[in-house]
Amino acid sequence: MIDCYCPVCKHRTHHQVLGEGKNLSPEDDYYYSATYRVVKCCGCDHVSFDLEVFEEGNVEYDQDGNEVIIPVHTAYPVKENSIEPLRSWEIPSLISRAYSESVEALNNGSLLLASIGFRATIEALCIEKGITKGNLEKKIDELSKKGIITALDCERLHAARFMGNESAHQMEKPDREHVLTVLEVINNILNNLYIIDKKFKEVIEYRFKNYDDFQSLLEKGIDEHKKGDEGTVYLFLPERKYRKEDLDKFEDELQQRIANKKFTRLSVLPKKPESKFRQGYRVE
Repeated sequence: MIDCYCPVCKHRTHHQVLGEGKNLSPEDDYYYSATYRVVKCCGCDHVSFDLEVFEEGNVEYDQDGNEVIIPVHTAYPVKENSIEPLRSWEIPSLISRAYSESVEALNNGSLLLASIGFRATIEALCIEKGITKGNLEKKIDELSKKGIITALDCERLHAARFMGNESAHQMEKPDREHVLTVLEVINNILNNLYIIDKKFKEVIEYRFKNYDDFQSLLEKGIDEHKKGDEGTVYLFLPERKYRKEDLDKFEDELQQRIANKKFTRLSVLPKKPESKFRQGYRVE
């Protein structure tokens, strides 16, 4: 029985040793031993791997002033005190790939790579939002101008850019606390843009300001489809929750405009009176 870190319980717990093996240093003048164990948490039954290293250079002093070698434990596959990245299908793969690899580098102590990786994450965010012209400084400013991020987050991303530049161009290793702060800024932006926004759209009903607002959103959706595509009004509106009363009201006006040829981008499909589905449309 040993005490080691459990990646499920997120703290040190009692573990049953299922099997172990040991390597010793081949050099007589330097003490080193590594014990590899397959362990099972006594709290949650999670099976993981623990490496216990005794090394001559890793010493502390007891109350009598004697040197004591302190064992160092490493848990696999998750290290103790490791950073958990945001995990959501809502974060586009272009961004999540750079982001996840950067967090992995941070957890492995590769601060230089993590810093460069978070800079690449910001680049990926700009690309995903359709901002591809200019250097990263101009791209970040454009994110703010378009209202994608706040002015304060714009300043923070510029600070992250400076750190990434120093790492990429001067090979200057950043301080861990600086990298953690940049990660916090990026987490906040990704959370706001993709995770919270998705939850908000699923829960909070969107209210159209007026018919022009309804038609503007509708036309943006039509732009993303080709001629002949068919579907209800939901096909052409951004994916979110709408009040039925609003859709009924503005769809009536939409159909009148289509009938009067004041709106020609859609045509109305025939609908059976007993149909329970909303009116269908075809892209013209």
